[in-house]
Amino acid sequence: MDSLKLELKKTKVDTVLTNLYLTLSAEAMDYEFDKAKFYADSALFYSLKSDNYQLAEIYNNLGLIESENGNQEFARSYYDKALTALDISDNKTVRGILYGNYSRTYENSNNIEKELEYSLKAIELNKDDDYELCFLYYNHSVIYENAGFFEEAKYYLELTREMANRSKEIRVESYASMNLAFHAMREKKYKEAEPYLERVEEICNKIDLPEVSHYLYLTLGRLQTELKNYEEAEVSITKSKDYAIRRKLERTIIESDLLMGNLEYERGNFNKAAHIYNTKNIDSFEVKSLWYADMAYRKRSLIEGKLGNYKRSNELLNTYVTYIDSVYKSENKMLLTNADRKYQTEKKDKEIATQQLELKEKESEIQKKKAQNNYMLGGIIFLVVSTILLVFLLKQRQKRKNQEILTLKREFQIKTLESLIEGEEKERLRIAKELHDGVNGDLSAIKYKLSSLLEMNNKVIKEAITMIDDSCKQVRAISHNLVPPTLEKFSLVEATEAYCNNLNSLNSNLEITFQQLGEVINIPKQAEVNIFRIIQELITNGVKHAKASNINVQISHRNNMIQVTVEDDGTGFDKNNIESPGIGLSNVQSRVDYLQADVDLISNNKGTSYAIDIDKDKLNGD
Repeated sequence: MDSLKLELKKTKVDTVLTNLYLTLSAEAMDYEFDKAKFYADSALFYSLKSDNYQLAEIYNNLGLIESENGNQEFARSYYDKALTALDISDNKTVRGILYGNYSRTYENSNNIEKELEYSLKAIELNKDDDYELCFLYYNHSVIYENAGFFEEAKYYLELTREMANRSKEIRVESYASMNLAFHAMREKKYKEAEPYLERVEEICNKIDLPEVSHYLYLTLGRLQTELKNYEEAEVSITKSKDYAIRRKLERTIIESDLLMGNLEYERGNFNKAAHIYNTKNIDSFEVKSLWYADMAYRKRSLIEGKLGNYKRSNELLNTYVTYIDSVYKSENKMLLTNADRKYQTEKKDKEIATQQLELKEKESEIQKKKAQNNYMLGGIIFLVVSTILLVFLLKQRQKRKNQEILTLKREFQIKTLESLIEGEEKERLRIAKELHDGVNGDLSAIKYKLSSLLEMNNKVIKEAITMIDDSCKQVRAISHNLVPPTLEKFSLVEATEAYCNNLNSLNSNLEITFQQLGEVINIPKQAEVNIFRIIQELITNGVKHAKASNINVQISHRNNMIQVTVEDDGTGFDKNNIESPGIGLSNVQSRVDYLQADVDLISNNKGTSYAIDIDKDKLNGD
């Protein structure tokens, strides 16, 4: 990512910029969708300037981002634009990818007909391409698995493994093998699961796949717990949590904690199990299967009962019963649907058979052929009806409680930082006023009294008056530094430019260059103050600690994103080896946290570069 950002600064060619921003967007999707959206929008801007270069791929990326954020209608609108762009210069591979992505937008929409339609389109389009087929077969298996057709899902998973082996796409092979292991364990065929998991472990030892590694060791921990190999299970579950923490996803961390609590339950360590369940944010976990419900509700209920917490035990048991009821209702509905489909199919077959018999008896040879054609047509209709009747009502997912908790924590942190920063600014204002109105006034009075003695032509008094003038200038400079008047009266850009010019005039050995790019910046005054303080602190660090002689300051605003860059040619420092950051760096980090910004820091013996990205939508008002 750092190298790509450096390349952005070196080129002005629209097609190259399009490529760089598109690549940055794809990389950012692994960890932050807001940043991925920003990069994709930038790629779109330069694509439209360069005769729609890579336009379909950009719209596909924007669709993926919206789909991951749960905005499926917006995602489909982007995919439609991508397909339209392909009409100009068709690309079979990209079209197949788009159909596959289009299919996934219907995953939770109760519209399995559309989901299957686009998935089959993608498969048909790439039927001779083993590489693309391995992805498409895997997506097709997920459709059947979500609908409860496990045999069909396993069939397509085996096809996925075959295509992945042919095309050497071991990442997809690992996903397919993992899902086949899940199916074997669901049927309690533990021995059948082991070869699949061994293959996944072999793949993870070759390439770094944090997501696959997390679920691999989670599944191994579950399998080893079922086989009562408790020591091996503990090692596997600990590894799964290490990968979960590395991915920084709360749900995956809780999955590992649930499994560890279950392990302690199976060992008979009820106090330890209760401690894990009650301190690891388990209640925020969204249960999606009977297996997780058994650990999160039933076993916790038994543990609380053994520890004498009967009220809590009863609450958990009631939750478990409610969940089981909902699952059984869903399964019963599926059974009824299948039974109705079978009845309608048999009824249709009988009607067709009766009609064929009557036609054979009454009509000539030509009529017999027509009857045969009708039979074939009836068979086709039967296949179409059978496909359409795969539609099932899928459960509505509950809103994730852990997201609500994270939001509340974030709001609390912002309020705390806001109070600290507001207090710091008030204290700066108080000190500045006292310096200006108190100390500066006293110095002026002393100067006046000493001036009345100048008639004596006393050289010492003249020197004292000169020293008082110098002190007044220093007091005024300190007061303005604490509360810059330009920041109160004018904008952030004007205040920063004035501050840089002032430092240039005071220090002949220092050259500070300031640039403002892009659109006019209009943000709350509190945010302006914090950005100005960050710039002020970084310039001070460059002069005082890095001994810099040249400092470049840049503020840019584009597409609702503000970027502040401060670069110096000083001695730099090792950012990975700071034992105790000073007050200055701590103040910078506090203000960055308050602004909910991202910091990109590069420092070496050639100098230091800070790039701070601020999303205007995340800024708090005054």
